[in-house]
Amino acid sequence: MQPINRRLFLFSALPLPFYAAGPLQVFTAEEARIVEALCAQIVPADGLPDGKGPGAKEAGVLYYIDRQLAGPLGRFAPRYKAGLGAFRQLLELTFEAQTAALEQLKGEQAAFFALVVDHVMQGFYGDPAHGGNLDEASWKMIGIAGQAGGHHQ
Repeated sequence: MQPINRRLFLFSALPLPFYAAGPLQVFTAEEARIVEALCAQIVPADGLPDGKGPGAKEAGVLYYIDRQLAGPLGRFAPRYKAGLGAFRQLLELTFEAQTAALEQLKGEQAAFFALVVDHVMQGFYGDPAHGGNLDEASWKMIGIAGQAGGHHQ
């Protein structure tokens, strides 16, 4: 019988959020950075009255979108793969410049951004069991933590 590795045992006993346990399934590292930039624009990290509330990026919405694109929303994965490249320049801009660029979107870019907005809202306000809303971030912000959906602590 082999001795138990104490570190491995302790690490495996820690409660980790779903997305901390594995790599991204659909997005490349660059695509993930673009999605996180979009998440930060759609729901910025200032949702609470004190200006210190988590935004979509901090709530792990990237991982919700990635998980859903690898599963039930897989039909949108090709659209993400085709659409994210047009937003690559956001990574080089300040938050304010990103906002200005997104306000100028037209045509297919605007339609793709609308899809991302929809998925960010789902990931930010949805049940943490689906991969977003880390630590019930949005539910705490609106005062329904532990009460929303079928999620129970």
